[in-house]
Amino acid sequence: MLDFIIVGQGIAGSMLSWFLMKENQTLLLIDELNTSSATHVASGITNPITGRKFVKTWLADELIPFSQATFQQFEELFSEQLLYPLSIIKLFDSVKAQNDWSLRCASPEYLPYLKNEEIIYLDTQKVKNDFGGFEINGGSKLEASKFLTLYRNLLKQKEVLLEEKFNFEELQVSETSIVYKGKSAKRIIFCEGANAIQNPYFKFLPFQLAKGECLILKIEDFYADRVINGEVFIMPTGNKDEYYIGSTHEWNFDDAQPSEKGKNELLGNLSTVLKSPYQIVDHKAAIRPTVKDRRPFIGFNPQYKNVGIFNGMGTKGISLAPYFANHFTQHLVHSAPIMSEVDIQRVLKQG
Repeated sequence: MLDFIIVGQGIAGSMLSWFLMKENQTLLLIDELNTSSATHVASGITNPITGRKFVKTWLADELIPFSQATFQQFEELFSEQLLYPLSIIKLFDSVKAQNDWSLRCASPEYLPYLKNEEIIYLDTQKVKNDFGGFEINGGSKLEASKFLTLYRNLLKQKEVLLEEKFNFEELQVSETSIVYKGKSAKRIIFCEGANAIQNPYFKFLPFQLAKGECLILKIEDFYADRVINGEVFIMPTGNKDEYYIGSTHEWNFDDAQPSEKGKNELLGNLSTVLKSPYQIVDHKAAIRPTVKDRRPFIGFNPQYKNVGIFNGMGTKGISLAPYFANHFTQHLVHSAPIMSEVDIQRVLKQG
């Protein structure tokens, strides 16, 4: 009998399976390859300071170093570079924003993430930045799609990957075991991303699916060594003169396909930042599994104690997933408590 069946090989399922295998747990991971999933399409950016009010990312001091250390281990394992440090220039949109930033500079908890207290002005022939901006320390970019592909190959080598769409009709749950197509396990953990909205065991969880769209542009003679973060962010992909433009955040949508509406929104926001000429190379979209309180969903079905979930990483999956996959693994293997902020018990108590 296996210790675990894991459903889904996005960033959540990949990280959870990794930390479980490091604890010598036996598992089967079930996943139908979807190169349009949120992780494959994501920018891969980790940004410690976000939003119009320049708020430090929740648990940044713990999440970011842990995430970077984890992916550095994968770089050694695969002999491939996956994580790239990135300078992030956050543009001000007003004098008020400059003043808000000055207040952050006076806070000791923000100092590790601020390059300095200088206001930076970029080339006005390339970027609209009347109020300048500031440089953020600690940013990075993960080659997310490349990582998922390399990790998938590792799972295949270990013969622990079943490449197919999960079928709930084939799942048998009892108090003592899980059986799926003849494979028995002690527990099953769902890491399905946006598909969680259709999971019959977790319909009580208030997922808020959000569609995100991005563009890939060709921009010659632009900033290839930094991210420009204004109404949109402009991030070098690593390919010559190629940039990732992101992203939209739409709550009401009909499908997961790129749309004219999303494209026009991106181009409209881009026009407030970019002055250099460009060409559109590609247009992508994906559905993110977001949560209203912006905290992951981790835990077990209240009726079926061997049916679990690890999901809801939202837009910060690159930094959240490694840390909380290890956190959940410590609970699963060593009975360590689940942090109350991410435990699905918070939803059950409210309901």
